Amino acid sequence: MIETERLTLRRFREADRNTVARWNADPEYTRHLAGVQSREQSDEAFDRWERHWAEHGFGLLAVEWRETGELVGRAGPQYHRIWPDDPEIGWALDPSWWGRGIATEAGAASVSWVCDELGFARVVSITTEANVASRNVMAKLGFTLHARVDSEWGPLWVHALDR
Repeated sequence: MIETERLTLRRFREADRNTVARWNADPEYTRHLAGVQSREQSDEAFDRWERHWAEHGFGLLAVEWRETGELVGRAGPQYHRIWPDDPEIGWALDPSWWGRGIATEAGAASVSWVCDELGFARVVSITTEANVASRNVMAKLGFTLHARVDSEWGPLWVHALDR
């Protein structure tokens, strides 16, 4: 568990599946992700996150608003299949929580955890060109554009941060 001024980042729990499925069914939430998912697809993704933890000892974290304990998003590191050499720091928030600096706060905590505690020298963050909000977060965290990669979702921008 990681605590910041306003957030708690923790492992996902079975009880979080319904909230994650609601997010994954929301076109606004998924517009820069892999697209809207059915409940079955959302559960498969949730299970992949757990397998990642089992295989690598780290992975995506649930982001809670400390004051209320409300689940507001996800953030953290995992290996991305288009860039398997470095852990990717990612974030996605419930749209009702956008614009409050949560992605930056959770992203900074994730970078510190991966680089300082887990000992990785480099992390990446990957997004689409159109996802200006995430690219702005990446810039605030010190990431710089490293590569452009073609993928099944179209061109992706890989930003890197070396420690």
